[in-house]
Amino acid sequence: MQQKGGKSGPKDMKRMMKKLSKQGQMDFEELENVEQVIIKQADKEIVIEKPQVTRLQMPGQGEVFQVVGTGANRSKAAAEEGETEEVAGSNEVAVSPEDAQLVASQAGVSLEEGIAALKQSGGDLAKAILLLKQSKI
Repeated sequence: MQQKGGKSGPKDMKRMMKKLSKQGQMDFEELENVEQVIIKQADKEIVIEKPQVTRLQMPGQGEVFQVVGTGANRSKAAAEEGETEEVAGSNEVAVSPEDAQLVASQAGVSLEEGIAALKQSGGDLAKAILLLKQSKI
C-alpha cells in the first residue's frame, strides 16, 4: 500500500480510507462545491480558494477536515479590505534575517543566495539548504 521510499500517494490514502469505512472504523465524504476555506489566526488569515475538502468521521473521535489547495496570507487589516498575498508558488515570501543567515551559513553561501533559496523554497529552511547544497555538486 506504500510507494517506494515509504511514502503513501493519494490513491493509497483513498484505498485505505475506503477500507476503514467498510470496516466501520471511519466514514468519509468529499465535500462538493467548496469555494473557500479561511483559517483565522491572531494576526493574519490563510485563505484557500477552491480547495478539495474531505470530512473524516471516526466513532468517538469527532470530525477531521482535510483541506488541499493553495493558500494565501492576508493580515487582519487586509482581510477587511479583501487583499491577499500568495503563500505557495510565489517568490513574495517574507524572509527573516535570522532564517536567511542560518540558511547561508549552513549551505556555505552568501546571504543573498540564502534569501533567494528561501524565496524559491517558499520559506522552508531545510528545503532551501538542500537546494543550495545540491547546486554546489
